[in-house]
Amino acid sequence: MKKVSAILLLLLSLTMIPSSSAGLPLSTPYYVYYDNLLNRTASILSGVLEGNASVGDALELLSVANSTYFTLLSYNASNDVLALARSFVELEKGVLLIVNSTSSFNKTLSSGSSVVARGYLGIIRTGIENVNKTINKINNFSFNLSGTLSSLNTTQVDVLLVKLYSKTLVWEDTLGHEDSLAVFTSKARPFVGENVTIFGYAPNMSRIVLHIGNYSVLLPVAEGRFSYVYSFPSTGVYEVYAVGTNATGEHRSNTVDVEVLRVPVFITFGTCANLSGVCGYVSDALGNPLKNAPLVVRWGSTARGVFTDRDGQFFVPLKTNGPVWVDVLYFGDEVHSPASAFTEFVPQRIPLIIKLSVSKVSPFSGEATVEGRLLPSPETQIALDVYVDGSFYSRLFVSKGEFMLTIPTGSRPHEVYVVFRGNQRYLPARSNTLVLNLPLIPMARVALFVSLFVIAFLAYRMFGRKSSGSPERVEKTDSGSLEWGLKERAFSSVREVYVLVYRALLRLRGLPRSTTPRELLGEFRRFPFGKDLLTLTTLHELEVYRGIKAKASTVRSAVRTASRVLLSAIIGDEL
Repeated sequence: MKKVSAILLLLLSLTMIPSSSAGLPLSTPYYVYYDNLLNRTASILSGVLEGNASVGDALELLSVANSTYFTLLSYNASNDVLALARSFVELEKGVLLIVNSTSSFNKTLSSGSSVVARGYLGIIRTGIENVNKTINKINNFSFNLSGTLSSLNTTQVDVLLVKLYSKTLVWEDTLGHEDSLAVFTSKARPFVGENVTIFGYAPNMSRIVLHIGNYSVLLPVAEGRFSYVYSFPSTGVYEVYAVGTNATGEHRSNTVDVEVLRVPVFITFGTCANLSGVCGYVSDALGNPLKNAPLVVRWGSTARGVFTDRDGQFFVPLKTNGPVWVDVLYFGDEVHSPASAFTEFVPQRIPLIIKLSVSKVSPFSGEATVEGRLLPSPETQIALDVYVDGSFYSRLFVSKGEFMLTIPTGSRPHEVYVVFRGNQRYLPARSNTLVLNLPLIPMARVALFVSLFVIAFLAYRMFGRKSSGSPERVEKTDSGSLEWGLKERAFSSVREVYVLVYRALLRLRGLPRSTTPRELLGEFRRFPFGKDLLTLTTLHELEVYRGIKAKASTVRSAVRTASRVLLSAIIGDEL
């Protein structure tokens, strides 16, 4: 059981690797996984030779092979990967046939029923033949192991098959030679379309006529044996017997009743990779996809009919506000049995973006107003947890795309961020971390305001004078300007004007230097000077990004606009 668990763990990791492209060598993880399955197969066959093989172990290994195939199928693996997975399903079916028939052979042999035992002996040989054919297929697959092409090592299984066949010859000698015409089948209750080996013994006969229901076929006899592979076309009970002639006359064998059943159907489905609905695959027990099969898909109070495509696949888009159980039903037909499956569908959760910015820091009230935006705007009310300096501060309930916070500033800077824990609709999210710097004391703010106002006024006076030279040249400041410390300072471009405003607004708002002009514009979009800032930003972009040199008149206009922005920003913030 521990070994099987290890195989299942390997299967989980196998689904995480990309599928190999058709026609190319398979990757190393596939080699490791299937080499493990081969070792388990060899262990079971060795148990048959030693007389301690377990039917339960063979069933578990077949279950693992089936799970591997359907898992790879749901992950849209390449054709080569799926072909290898199907080969291992056939391999484990053959092994199970050998193990099960060997167990029945030993029981009937010990009870003295040699005729029945001879039938199980033929089934064992059929199983050996099936395993041998599958091993030959597996040998055709190549793997890329660190740049070296290789194939699975099946030598151990090959050796065990030879030993098993030799042992069947010993068992046959133990039973002695059959002295009457007898017929056996490899399976008494096959599915429609499943291959069944019909074999028997015909001593002293060169040929026999095999009757299968209303169908008859003439078969040759070699060394007293005959065999025939047949697929039953429909459900029902078929009588199988043989008629042959030897020196003693015509003989009729025993009659075997074969009950043919509808083929079981398997529905494998789950949430699609893009989380837009459920995707699935419908196949029968023989590994064939069900084409154009009608299905009913139900979730909640909704039901929808769909058809599989030519590959047996189907897709149903789902739009739900939360997880919901989904049922898929197939009602069957004359050949296939009904089937159903269910799973839980978890819809795609939407990522939520939370952005914080400082709206106002007041030195008089000792509080900071923080503005928050949610993208997209939530459709229902959600809870947001506010953290200050890494500790929980408060919880907000927000039902729109915007919210406001009031945080006491105290005597030191604070770090503020907002956390959303997630729900059925939205993924968990965390906002940017906002640093609330201490505001300047009132006197310092007044001094800053006066300084900027004087600078703006002098600049306005300077550019307001008539130019004595070229209209594109900006005059230098006069002696009055020098007294204010501008010392031959002249704005020769819109960029210089904008940089002055940009830095002042960053300082005023407590924003990082990485803030772009457009982000700064967004921060002040609702302020009274928002239009003036937009005009100044546009002039700055034309000069910097498009390389359009501003005229002197445009620079003077930019200075006047900057004066209005700074005046409105500082006075408005204080008020």
